[in-house]
This record gives sequence, structure tokens and C-alpha cells, in this order.
Amino acid sequence: MVEKLEFDTICLSANGKTVSQSTKAPLRMLVATAEEVCEFKRDKAGAPWRLTRDDILKGHHVSALVLEPKSGLLFAALHFEGGLLVSADGGDTWEPRNNGFQSEHVYTLFVQYDGDKTVLFAGTEPVMFYRSEDLGKSWTAYPSIADLPGKEHWIFPRSVPHIKNIASHPDQPNTVYACIEQGDLAKSTDGGKTWRTTDSLDGPNDKFRRDIHRVTFRKDDPEEIFLTTGIGLYHTTNGGDSWEVLTDSEYKLGYPDPFFIHPDRENEMFMVGAGVNPNPNWGATGTANPLFMHSVDNGRTWTEAMKGMRTPVRGNIEAAAMHVSDEAGVEFVAGTACGELYYSGDEAKSWTLVNDELPAVSKGPHFRHFLTPDEREKYEDKLRAMNAFA
Repeated sequence: MVEKLEFDTICLSANGKTVSQSTKAPLRMLVATAEEVCEFKRDKAGAPWRLTRDDILKGHHVSALVLEPKSGLLFAALHFEGGLLVSADGGDTWEPRNNGFQSEHVYTLFVQYDGDKTVLFAGTEPVMFYRSEDLGKSWTAYPSIADLPGKEHWIFPRSVPHIKNIASHPDQPNTVYACIEQGDLAKSTDGGKTWRTTDSLDGPNDKFRRDIHRVTFRKDDPEEIFLTTGIGLYHTTNGGDSWEVLTDSEYKLGYPDPFFIHPDRENEMFMVGAGVNPNPNWGATGTANPLFMHSVDNGRTWTEAMKGMRTPVRGNIEAAAMHVSDEAGVEFVAGTACGELYYSGDEAKSWTLVNDELPAVSKGPHFRHFLTPDEREKYEDKLRAMNAFA
């Protein structure tokens, strides 16, 4: 039986852990933005969230914010430069843990438990997979992931491909999936040492080739996976040997990313993302027409769950998280590329705008689409100076 871990803080980030749980309702929330990490607190379950700090990791764009509850360590994977930082005091002080990394652009971080052992997996831009068994003090690279068949087809606009998300079911800790954007869903059955490609995903009419976003497992079945991609939602019951397409790029949520399965009702799900893939219309209209959607039939049909959100939401919903507690039930938070933070305490039946003046919550440079022309030019020049943008 998998040990129930207690998370006393909700962490919201574009490429970090999206699901957490506790007995008591958490009274603290950390939101990773393109400029800093913002802290919110509340007095009790159901009370309003209030901004209490906006100075954590000032000047850093945090891609993945992950709390490891056994050690109490808080990890921050940084976009573009800086690598991985860790805090032992909840975010007051930080130290780098980059020994073994070949890139300072750490895109994602995943925590797995193998018996009594805590294992960290990290994915970077350019594509490389890393493993640590000492809470990030040292990292081992497994380069076979960067030499998969079909690598010549990997591409990412204005940059290079990266590992966006890593997933591993607690019942099979050595089976690991790495989401390469854009390129492949890589699968390892030996803890990341060797990898194979997932040819079974390809379809004759795919808008993009294997634009992989996120793997979500069925809680009690490591072979059943829901996969969000840049061209829709896929489903497998055999560990990826074959797939069915549940939604495609023509659906009104054509570019899904965060995905959640209700903790108590296995056919009930939530899916979040943009109406279409990133393109000039995002900036021209000021919105990616993002949606938070709800299904009660195992992803076959979907309805919008947007009550209380702006219509349309400004920018894009770039990050979402679900927290489950005995005290407060299922809670959601969502952050946008235009600095809006939304909260739902009733399983996404309704939403409250917590704050609309935050820095952008954003996967990489997505938020640049919604800047003014002068702001965008300045930001892109900054990235070019770091060799992070073409």
C-alpha cells in the first residue's frame, strides 16, 4: 500500500507537480511566475486567499515548483538559467543543487518513491534525463533518451526540444515516461537508464508530430494513461502499446495540458488548456481562449467548468493544481499568462478570482504573446542574450 504523504502547501507551477493531498486543508499556497514565487495564505478552509509575499526567488522564472514532504524540501526548477534550487525553510533561503547537470535550463522535476528510497527525476532543455537518489545533491545523466529513433524530427519553435513532464506510477517505480516537446513520448522500464520510443501514437492526419504535454495515470492501474498533447487527448489501457484519440486539435480545447482524475469517482475528470496551439492570434486577440473542462464519462464527452472566470480568460491558463484533503475536499487553483489566479473550493463548479495583478504564470516564453510590442521585443532580446530564443 502506498504511504499517504501530507502536503501542507499547494504548489502551482507550469511544469511541476499538479496533485497533492493532506488531512487538514492547506493554509499556504506558492505560485510560480515568470518573475518570482508569490505566497498566498488563508486563515482556514474556505477563507479567502490573500497575497502575503511577492519576493521569493525574485528575478527567477520558476518552471517547476515541487515540495518533497518526507524531507520538507522545496525544489524550484528554473527556466533558461540557474538550474535547480532547493530550500529547507519553506522558501526563505535557497541553495543550488546542480552537480551533474549539463544544462541550467531545468524544465521539470518529478519525485518517485521506491521502497524507502526517495528518487528525483529531472528533465532539461536540451533533452536530457537525470536521476538523483540523494535529494538532488548529485545527478546522473542517462543520455540514451537523446538518441531515440526519429530524433531528426524533434523540433520546438524558436528554441530546442525539452522534457516537459516526467511521470511514473507508484506501483511501478522503474517504469518512467518522459514527455518530449515536440518529439516523443519516451518510455523506460529500468528507471531511466534505457528508453524506447512510442510509435503507436502517430496518426495520418496529425497536425503536429508527437507534441507531448503530460501523462496522467489511473490511480489503481499503471497501464491506463490519459495523455494530453498539442493535438488533443489520448487514452491507453496497455501502457502505450495502442491509443485511442478522445479529442483532437479541432476540438474547442485543442491544446490541452493539465489533466486530473477525481480521487473518488474514477470516471470523472478535468482537463485544462488553450483553444488552439500558440500562434499570432493569441496576441492579436489577447486570449488563447483557454478552457477548464469537466467529464463524467471517462473523457468521452466534456462540458465547460468556467463559472466565475472571465469570458474569455485573458491570456492562457498555463498552470493548474488539484489539492485533496479530508477537511476541504477537492480544491483547484489555476494561473494565467496575464497574471490572474483563480480558486475553486467546490470541485470546479465555480471559481473566484484571487488576484489579477501577478506576474505571468507561464510555460517558458508563452506569455510573451500577450505583452505589448515593446515589452515583447525587450523580453525576446533578453532571451537571445541567454541563447534561449532564436
